[in-house]
Amino acid sequence: MLGDQTLSEKGSDPFQPSGFLSAFSYPQEGQTPFPTKPRRKSMKHWIPAILLIAFWAVLLVILLTPEASNGHGVPHSKFKAMDHGGDGAARHEFLLLSGWMLGSVLIAIFVSLLAWGTVSQPCESGATRPSHSTKFDLRWFIFLIGGLAYEGVFGMMCLAYRNSLTEPDVVFLGPFPAGLAWLLFGVWWMPVFFVVVYSVFFDRWIMPPQSVQRFEELIKRTKNP
Repeated sequence: MLGDQTLSEKGSDPFQPSGFLSAFSYPQEGQTPFPTKPRRKSMKHWIPAILLIAFWAVLLVILLTPEASNGHGVPHSKFKAMDHGGDGAARHEFLLLSGWMLGSVLIAIFVSLLAWGTVSQPCESGATRPSHSTKFDLRWFIFLIGGLAYEGVFGMMCLAYRNSLTEPDVVFLGPFPAGLAWLLFGVWWMPVFFVVVYSVFFDRWIMPPQSVQRFEELIKRTKNP
């Protein structure tokens, strides 16, 4: 029968994957299972979990923070149809710290996941994977520098905004108030650093030769199951 003939052509095991799925399951004869060497657990594997716990902790602090009095504004003395904010320093007393913590955790999550995805290359075998204990890894160092710079710029923006609520005179940084200047020329431009890293090191860190070779093998096995 046609069904028996098809089954016999594929093999005696009806559950043996074929085609594209076989590239991710059973290694064929003469091939090395992928990956060839199990990864050793290290502190880097706990970074996403630690950051996720920190994120939920900060979020819980924000949810439990009492609402500031007159947080939605108070009636304006001259224009009855509008409200004004009143004392900005008192209104932001509890929000500035929690807002800074939330932004810092989000930046840490963003940078660490970029670094983790760049450093952890699944197509690296045990022979080609760099030693995490003895060899200096430039990838972690570059992302660490970028992350610290990102955190520093964001912290300066929050600090400048806090100072603007208490200082009688507006402090300008270039053509804009200090807080807005840090936002426009600092926070908004920091992701460009990671775009440059992605572009410059794409063929070495993002799509290295071993990943290209592995991808070509998958394509060949898909066309010739």
